[in-house]
Amino acid sequence: MAAYRSAFPDTRFVVDDQISEGDKVVSRWTARGTHRGEFLGIPPTGEEVTVTGIEFDHLAGGKIEESWLGYHPFAGPVPDPESLRRGFAALRKAFPDMRIAEADNIREGDMAAFRWLMSGTHKGEFLGVAPTGGRIEAMGMDIVRVAGEGEIVEHWGEFDVMGMLRQLGVIHPPK
Repeated sequence: MAAYRSAFPDTRFVVDDQISEGDKVVSRWTARGTHRGEFLGIPPTGEEVTVTGIEFDHLAGGKIEESWLGYHPFAGPVPDPESLRRGFAALRKAFPDMRIAEADNIREGDMAAFRWLMSGTHKGEFLGVAPTGGRIEAMGMDIVRVAGEGEIVEHWGEFDVMGMLRQLGVIHPPK
C-alpha cells in the first residue's frame, strides 16, 4: 500500500456499493489518483488512473479477520454479453477440464455477491499462449442486482487475470 500511495499520492477511494450478511461484508469500490511516482517499474505519466475492485471481508470481534480482494487496474466499460460469451468459450477451449466452484456468497435486499475459484489444465491456446500443460487456479468475485423474477439488471465482476497469466508464465511478478 505504501508503494501505491507513493506513486499515486492523491488517491481517492469511493465505496460504490456495500452489502453485508452475518459476519461478511462485500464492498465494490473505485479509486482514482494521478500517477506521480514510479510504480512496478513504470515511470510516472502524470495521468489520472482509475482502478475498480471488489473486496470480501470476514469479520470477527468487529475487525477484519480475513479479506479477499479482486481489482481491475484499467477500469473501463463493462463487456457486452457477446464478448463475455466469446471469452468463456475461449476459456473452455484452453482449459477443457475447467471447474468453477463457489467459495462464498451473501445476499442483501436486491443484491447478491459471489466469490468463486476457477481451476483447470492449460491444454489449448489462450490469449496467444501455447498450451503449457500446467494447472492454474484463479479467483473471481461478482456482485449482481436482481429485479422482478430474478432477472439480473446490473453486474460487476473482478477476475484475477494477472494471477492466471503469472501461472502461465506470461508475466513475472515484480522484483
